[in-house]
Amino acid sequence: MITSLNIAEFLGKELHGESSVIVRPANLDECGLNDLVWVKSFTSERLNLIETRRPALAICDPETAKLTTIPHIVYGHAKLDFIRVLNYFFGVKREISIHLTAIIDEGAIIGNRVTIGAYARIGSQVSIGNDCIIGSGVSIEGMVRLGDRCVIKANSVLGGQGFGFEYDDDGNPVHFPHLGRIEIEDDVWIGACSTVEIGALGATKLCQGVKVDDLVQVGHNVTVGKNTLIMANSVTCGGCTIGEQCWIAPNSVIKEKVKIGNRVTLGLGAVVLKDVEDDLTVVGVPAKPLRMKETL
Repeated sequence: MITSLNIAEFLGKELHGESSVIVRPANLDECGLNDLVWVKSFTSERLNLIETRRPALAICDPETAKLTTIPHIVYGHAKLDFIRVLNYFFGVKREISIHLTAIIDEGAIIGNRVTIGAYARIGSQVSIGNDCIIGSGVSIEGMVRLGDRCVIKANSVLGGQGFGFEYDDDGNPVHFPHLGRIEIEDDVWIGACSTVEIGALGATKLCQGVKVDDLVQVGHNVTVGKNTLIMANSVTCGGCTIGEQCWIAPNSVIKEKVKIGNRVTLGLGAVVLKDVEDDLTVVGVPAKPLRMKETL
């Protein structure tokens, strides 16, 4: 049984109002009795929702806290506090197991408490760290190293050959064999049906905390810096470099060998053809820095 007081004590916050049983977390627009909600910031609409629907507990901002009559906790950072509570009290408890249909080649190194889903294939040169989750249908081949606590969602491919061709004298495309490796550091997330191509001769590298959405292509010899987020349908072409804490929007494309600085934001559908300096937001086709109009 989870109570409001349990949650307040976990967060190290004061509970304002009476403690009661919490059954589930819920959205504001569908919450009810015995529910836990969070309020990002005050609006009259949000206040009216919680006053009408009467959830058991709200993690809310100081302004909402002054006006609401329901039990509440004043947050430090509303969404982060809410996420911490969800993970601790309501998170899905995964079963640590390797499915009978998974194929793990001799020589592969599998860490402790690793989960591998149905019909996944792990090649002989692969090393997987502790507490990783490998989804159903995932293929990992070639010289690939995963750190600890990585998540690879269903049907993704790590270590496939990159799209590198050179025309011969007769005009026929000849494939450049990719003989490098992939280095994936701790706490990396790779979404469903995404691909990370193996380095041609060096490494493709995803640094600590990188999060890759579903349906993303990471080309050969790409380096992605710490804690960068890459959204769905993005394409990072071979040899490009992305800095730390960047936000790569859906459907964006980064040209081969382009360098993206730290804390850069790419707008929706941006096509980046030139290097981008630190702390810029770039948008458009081709992508250019966003110039905010001066306000009087």
